[in-house]
Formats: sequence, C-alpha cells, structure tokens
Amino acid sequence: MTTATVEIDLHRKYTAEERDDMLEALADALEAGDDEAANKLVRQMPVPPHWAKIIAEIFGKEYLLRTFNLSHADEEYGEGWLNDC
Repeated sequence: MTTATVEIDLHRKYTAEERDDMLEALADALEAGDDEAANKLVRQMPVPPHWAKIIAEIFGKEYLLRTFNLSHADEEYGEGWLNDC
C-alpha cells in the first residue's frame, strides 16, 4: 500500500494483513515526514473499542463518527452502541 493511494473509509473492515500493510505504510509516512498521509492512515485504521468509548466521552460521538473507523467497536459493542454514549 502506498500512501499516495490512501482513501479514507471510516466504515471499512480490514483483514489482519491489510492492517499490517497500513501500519507499515504509516511507519513509512512518518519516516518521510508526510504528515497528511500519516493522518489519513491513522484515521482509517480501526480504533480499539475501549479507545472509542473514551474518545466519545471526551470529544463527543459526532466527532468520533466523523473522525475514526469504528468497525471494531461496532463488532464489539453492537451497531447502536453510540446511542448509549
């Protein structure tokens, strides 16, 4: 995966191999000083469920929904989990 082809999809579920590729691309972007590509990669990588709850509590669910991939949190807590936040 090259950083030039990164598109942000906040709902996509990624395989373990794809996540590994994203981490490698993130390391490459950070090493190259490409903050824009690094930011895009971080935003589309699924947020760990417990982090998602913390982010929702601190910044609000609207911010969470427009900023991070919640596919892991949705799997862990169910599709409507944010209604309880």
